[in-house]
Amino acid sequence: MRETIERFRDLLVARMGVLEEEIRLAEALYKERHGDYSQVTLENVAIFERQARDVHHVRSLFHSLDLEQFESIEQFREFALATLQKLYDARVMFRSGLRMLMECVRDLHC
Repeated sequence: MRETIERFRDLLVARMGVLEEEIRLAEALYKERHGDYSQVTLENVAIFERQARDVHHVRSLFHSLDLEQFESIEQFREFALATLQKLYDARVMFRSGLRMLMECVRDLHC
């Protein structure tokens, strides 16, 4: 069971890495289009940075999880969904990426 949870966790961590890179790309494209100098641009860039930091934080949390605390894949699934839901509720931008991760967890066949 632990091996299954570990593999699934590793898949989620990899997908979170992709999401983090997508945020960084969106930030770079935004800066390229709007420049770095206006107050509105700086506020929007701060949103991108906060998004990337949040995803990185959750990614690090999942990567360093003690998988022994989970007695079943269902228990791990519940933890993963609750963690992702918190991030989803806290941030408006990039919800589509977070929905993708949540669907990955929901599609896990136990």
